[in-house]
Amino acid sequence: MHCLSRVALTVPRLTLAALLMTSVSVMAQDYSEAPELADRVASGDLPPVEERLPANPMVVEPFETVGQYGGTWRLVMNSPSDISTLARTIGYENFVRSVTWQPGIEQEDILPDVIMNVAEDVEISEDGTEYTFHLREGHKWSDGEPFTADDVMFWYENVYSNTQLFPAKPTWSVRNGEPLVVEKIDDTTVKFKFGGPSGLLLQYMSTPSNDAEQNQPFAYPRHYLSQFHPDHNPDAASSTWVQDFHAKADMWRNPEMPRLHPWIITQGIGQGSGAQVIAERNPYYFKVDTEGNQLPYFDRVTVDIITDAQVTTLKAANGDFDMLDSYVGFVATPENRGTFFDNQEKGGYEFYEVLPNRANLMIISLNMTHKDPVLRELFANKTFRQALSTAVDRDEVIELVWLGQGRPYQTVERPESPLFDEEMATQFTDFDIARANEMLDSIGLTEKDGNGIRLMSDGRPLQFTIDISVIRQPWIDSAELIKGYWRQIGVDLLINTSDTTALNQRVESNEHDAAVWSASGGADSLFDPKYYFPYSWAAFYATTWGQWFTNDTHPEEPSEAAKRQMDLYQQVFATVDAPTRLELMRELMTIAKEEFYTIGVMQPTSDYGIVNRLMGNFPGVLLASTEYAHPGAANPEQFYYEAE
Repeated sequence: MHCLSRVALTVPRLTLAALLMTSVSVMAQDYSEAPELADRVASGDLPPVEERLPANPMVVEPFETVGQYGGTWRLVMNSPSDISTLARTIGYENFVRSVTWQPGIEQEDILPDVIMNVAEDVEISEDGTEYTFHLREGHKWSDGEPFTADDVMFWYENVYSNTQLFPAKPTWSVRNGEPLVVEKIDDTTVKFKFGGPSGLLLQYMSTPSNDAEQNQPFAYPRHYLSQFHPDHNPDAASSTWVQDFHAKADMWRNPEMPRLHPWIITQGIGQGSGAQVIAERNPYYFKVDTEGNQLPYFDRVTVDIITDAQVTTLKAANGDFDMLDSYVGFVATPENRGTFFDNQEKGGYEFYEVLPNRANLMIISLNMTHKDPVLRELFANKTFRQALSTAVDRDEVIELVWLGQGRPYQTVERPESPLFDEEMATQFTDFDIARANEMLDSIGLTEKDGNGIRLMSDGRPLQFTIDISVIRQPWIDSAELIKGYWRQIGVDLLINTSDTTALNQRVESNEHDAAVWSASGGADSLFDPKYYFPYSWAAFYATTWGQWFTNDTHPEEPSEAAKRQMDLYQQVFATVDAPTRLELMRELMTIAKEEFYTIGVMQPTSDYGIVNRLMGNFPGVLLASTEYAHPGAANPEQFYYEAE
């Protein structure tokens, strides 16, 4: 039986972060609180801080120093549906969480280490089929009501197990075709039982969730939500009860919904003017710093909702936000950097480094499952794909389009990842038109028409269309350059631009010749490895193979190499031991390297963000990823404003 410490053990070893947290947890005996809360205690509005905290609060070691209370953390989101921003900033409170990533620390697993959070500890059976979670005695919701195993059981029995609320079970909860079973052991203990080994459960639970139903079995306060559920309240039964329940359980739109977060919503999405989300300090938050000060340090958080990217850029350059990277950095819009550089003094901010979780910022996928048998045979020819790759002048593309901020790489894990492979990164990236022509000649594409375009096996000119979403102009600009390179080797490339929805519809229907997208990496490749094997229809290079793997519509049996990767990936999910899981992923990636599914153009070396110069305890480097919360993993509850 593996057991995680009641503070911060990781499976199967104790991390440095865990040791630090364990050592400081016994030091905090007398607790302090924010002045505004002390005033409420004095007036009788709140119980003393000792009664609001769990018996064993989680101790957060400040990144640099113990901070000071006060101030408003000012953020921005790009639309009312941009829940991801909220989940990564003020909403990252899962059962377990990723530790703060720091450069120079070698990873021994594919994901950053996982530590306990809302759950105090967990015991894991040797075969990985049972996880027994222990909650914190005395933990309370933001309204002061107890948070206990009954809340987890409400989620399991009345939400997860209700087919109206949960028509399909989330992937993490199903093993060997059997859905999760949860048992209550006592008031602070629950056991999760799976139909097979669930080696990645804690990693899944540590990812930021945009949908509470998918990833947060503790996000449903029984005492509040039961009144809207017909299993507990017959008066709640109606034709719209499912819709009504989801609305009440929406933590970002319903201010009445109790939470466990450091700040609680007082003005949700769509309320007030509809242009801002407001959150105030949670007086029952379960974490303290190393001196016993209840967190968070910031009094409140405001999140402006701005749909116009140019307005966001202008306001950011003016210093209207305290940190920002997702919508304004190099990966989003390369030209913004000059604007921010020129306005640093006026805006009162400075730059910080962001390591973008992008295996490649632009990959070209030829559809190897094309409906046209001639194009299918051609695209499936690995030498053809390698020749096209050899005929791309990546240095010029990076310099002209991406302002020199990248390296000529194929689709490969980032150097920070334990799965990085230098040979895989650089294969067929040397620009050589002569060599590319020789490679095409070697596969029989020797005849050309009067325009110098090679003829395919049926006599048609070698012409195909590449679909590109308009969401990223550099993709289109790069494709125009690539069109010229490929014209030199007798390949006629057409460019079709559309919105992302139309592009995805074409791909999912297997109607595309080729398509462009970016490839994530690091943590994302473990949970969404479509860039390395046909994991779903969204593997643009083999749509129907991916549909075969997911039992989706229009499936087609994959190649033997792809099937071997699929088998390896199933083993990854059944493996609790991190080193074994890493070796399985390395074997999967070796096959991807050999198969050369996609043509990568460039991997960004780094990205950037801007942060208020007075922001204390803010790390100089953040790791950005879909599956790794940034800045949530850096513990925003310990950010604070330094005195000028």
